[in-house]
Amino acid sequence: MAALVGLAAGRAAAQPSVEQAAAVAAEVTGDADGLTLPLPPLPPNPDAEVPQAAPATGEEADDGLEWGVFPFVAGNTDIGVWVGASAILAQNLPGVRPFVWRGDGTASLSILPEGGADGAPEVAQQFHNLRWDFPGLLGGRLRLVPQVLYRRAVNAGWFGIGNASRAELPPGEDRPGRRFQYLLDVPEARLNARIRLAENLSLMTGVHGRYVMPEAYPESRLQGDLELRSVRGDPVLRGTADHGLVVLAAGVLWDTRDDESFPTRGFYHEVSLRGGLGFHDTLEFGYMGLHVHVRNYLPLAGRNLVLAVRVLADLLFLEPPFYELTRGGAFYPAELPGGEDGIRGVPAGRYAGRAKLIGSFDLRSLFWRFTLFGKPMQVGADLFCDGGRVWAEEDVVQDLDGKGPGFKYGFGAGLLYLWGTAALFRLEVAWSPDAASADPDLPVGVYFSFNLSY
Repeated sequence: MAALVGLAAGRAAAQPSVEQAAAVAAEVTGDADGLTLPLPPLPPNPDAEVPQAAPATGEEADDGLEWGVFPFVAGNTDIGVWVGASAILAQNLPGVRPFVWRGDGTASLSILPEGGADGAPEVAQQFHNLRWDFPGLLGGRLRLVPQVLYRRAVNAGWFGIGNASRAELPPGEDRPGRRFQYLLDVPEARLNARIRLAENLSLMTGVHGRYVMPEAYPESRLQGDLELRSVRGDPVLRGTADHGLVVLAAGVLWDTRDDESFPTRGFYHEVSLRGGLGFHDTLEFGYMGLHVHVRNYLPLAGRNLVLAVRVLADLLFLEPPFYELTRGGAFYPAELPGGEDGIRGVPAGRYAGRAKLIGSFDLRSLFWRFTLFGKPMQVGADLFCDGGRVWAEEDVVQDLDGKGPGFKYGFGAGLLYLWGTAALFRLEVAWSPDAASADPDLPVGVYFSFNLSY
């Protein structure tokens, strides 16, 4: 259904020794006589939650420049088939891990086979990214990650505000078309910094600048919600015209995981604050956000069976723009509560609110280890269940959140593939009662990603 292929890679530095490669193979495959020269790194995930240090696995070059080019094909039911290419250029020095500096870039787009007019294929989303990573500043205590990127989505999701928002179609229509979509263009620049305070404790800060260009389609739900007013007569949706946005963020990270790619024990907790100012000719709105993400990992049978549990809460205050009501996170915003990193099976953008609460249980296993083409491989699977809800908290006459618990949920299973020590692929299928709201012909969510959901 999806595949990722690296076509070309080169490096101008010395190769690791046989002893180093054998040590890596013994650790990953359990074969003390194994020999491996691991694959070059994956196309980096541009929205990884924090800049992370690559493990010193022995495959790093001792000196010189290292480069690679990696075409890929991936995707999910929210964006379609995702195709593109990533490139990496890194400077290495003896004894410096993971590198002196690294630059990476991605150019990609997604295609929905029947997303356009009359069921024709369309380019649904574009993502282009250029990022640098300087991990060893101030004696290794400071890591700076500047980044510029551009996103365009002709099918960004909007189903209305609140936990009780509906996805019903008018009589006689059986396809949602553009009814629950809008157009979004966003060029953006970011600078994130991670400061090590103690062995497992870090301070994370960030400043982001964006120019946001949204456009509501005629007769869409967003077009109708532009008329929504508070009890004082003020517009409920903000940021619906082109505007600039400056976001400042700061938070604390507490990380005791034994492995970043496939953690089996420990925890990874984040508490962060963010504040944004939106402006055009003058100040248009301002808002604050609180993000709390608690993740715990328990080995039931080593890497053969791991229980991963998380609780995520994201709260918005003052006057947030409408698109932030379907997202969460301070440093690398993600679609929430739906989408591949939230309640899997619930379409991205399906629910919008100032307050979001999500809980997840995953059983993960890497049960098959082998060596292929001289490289360590691990194959596994996962079972998962996600749940949560949103609260609109808007000052309007209508009851936007409904009565009762209003619990939204999704569950499913997937396949995991770990190439080397850090290149993890995830293919998951999730069912949710809300899945059919985006595509009645495919009432599930299908996700192919380069990392775990949490």
